[in-house]
Order: sequence, then C-alpha cells, then structure tokens
Amino acid sequence: MFLSPGEGHDKGGVEARGKAVRPQALVPIPVGSTLTIINEALLAQMDARLDTQRDATGQTIVVRFTEEQRLLRSAPLPFAAEATTFATVSPRALVRLEGAVYSVPSRWAGLDLVVRIGATTVTIVGREGTRILHPRKRFGQRSIDYRHYLAELARKPQAVRQVLPDLLRDLGDPFSAIWDQLHGAHGPREAARLFAKVLAQLDTYGAAVVVPALTRALAIGTPLLLAVTPARSTPACVALDAVPAPLRDIAVTSGCAADYDGWLLGGVA
Repeated sequence: MFLSPGEGHDKGGVEARGKAVRPQALVPIPVGSTLTIINEALLAQMDARLDTQRDATGQTIVVRFTEEQRLLRSAPLPFAAEATTFATVSPRALVRLEGAVYSVPSRWAGLDLVVRIGATTVTIVGREGTRILHPRKRFGQRSIDYRHYLAELARKPQAVRQVLPDLLRDLGDPFSAIWDQLHGAHGPREAARLFAKVLAQLDTYGAAVVVPALTRALAIGTPLLLAVTPARSTPACVALDAVPAPLRDIAVTSGCAADYDGWLLGGVA
C-alpha cells in the first residue's frame, strides 16, 4: 500500500481529493471522438494549472510535485487497467466477449484462453504466451484479422476471393501488387489458386522470410511462386577422415538409366 505505512485512515482523504478534481476537470463532461483525444485534452488542461495554482505559501503545483516525487516509492509492478477473464475459442477461431467477436489464429480453435479487457483494447493470450491484440468493439461488432486464417485460405483458394479486400488490408504490402499481377496474367479463378499457394508459404515460413522475397521478385520480375519456394538443400559432404578407414578406398559409382536395360535382359550390371 503506497500511502502512509501502518496507517488505515487515508481512504477518506484520497476520495475527498478525487471529488475535488471532478468539478474542476470533469464538469462539464469532456467530449471527444475517441478516449485518446479526451485524455490528451484533460492532460493539457491539468498541465496548464502547474504554474498558475498556488498554495498558501505561494508555491505552485509543479514545485510541490517535484518535491513530493523525491519521496515516492517505485511501484513493484506496472499496473495494467484491464479486467482478466477466460474465453473458449469457437471452431471458427472466434472469441465472443461482451457481445463482440474477435478472431484468433485458427490453430487455437477449441482452446480455453486468458483474455485481458482494457478500456480500448482486448488482448487474447495463447497458451505459448502469444498475444493477439484487437481494438475493443461494441456489442454486435466484429474485429477480424484474416491473417489468422492463412492455413484455411491456402486450402480453399476460391474462399480467397470472398474475403479479398479485407485480406489484402490485413496483409499489407506487397500483397495487393501481387494479386494485381496474378489477376492480370491468369484471371480471377486461377489467380486465387496461385495466391493461395503464396499464402501457404507465408503461413509456413512467416512474413520475415516471404515478404522480402516477394518484394524482390516484383522489383526484378522473378516468377512469384519461384521466389517463395525454398531452394533445395545440397547433400552435405562428409570429410574423408570421418569415414571409417576400411571404407575409404571403396568407390561407389553413380547409377545410370541404361543399367536397367541390362538388368531386364538378364545381363550383368
């Protein structure tokens, strides 16, 4: 308790000070299009009083607060103004909270997860600690990020066209240009099939690998699917000293397709 150690009568004084602030700063009720705008306006209003409001000794608020800061203790943990609850993910990888719907990665379907509800955000925490952040929505509204459904879209190419505008919005650059190129060269149905292959690579290897490869491909004209297909690794060469001594002088020749003709005819290879 960061008040007076060993004292139990601070609550009334705190409430009295809070009541004094309310008519000074919250009457009339602040109005703004977002909470951020309202908060910024209130902070500016409070900061404007730092050098003008004085106590009986003539000290300003900023002088008294600077002196008080030296005596304050550090809080042991940062405080997050969030309510913690639990939610079950639906088979469609959706979480319903207070009548609003939020998407999560499709592999989380059916899981029971921790949810932290703040004033403007909703954070859904996966079992491995991954956090999915959404803007908090009103009753009946939805917050869907189609990057959570890449695996499903990769398996159902024609579903890509049904959600294309929102999908391209969530993917960002350079995927709009990629779709335009595929659509112009192949038409809508084939473009959706090819785009689904790109999404599969994105889901497998992640944006950090796939996005730079696609950006380079667009710049130099490399085929898009070739750009996101990983190169085959070459067999590792074994150092001679790693081979057992009795086997070092044995040479194994490579096979030849013509050898099969000899085997079929009963010859000796």
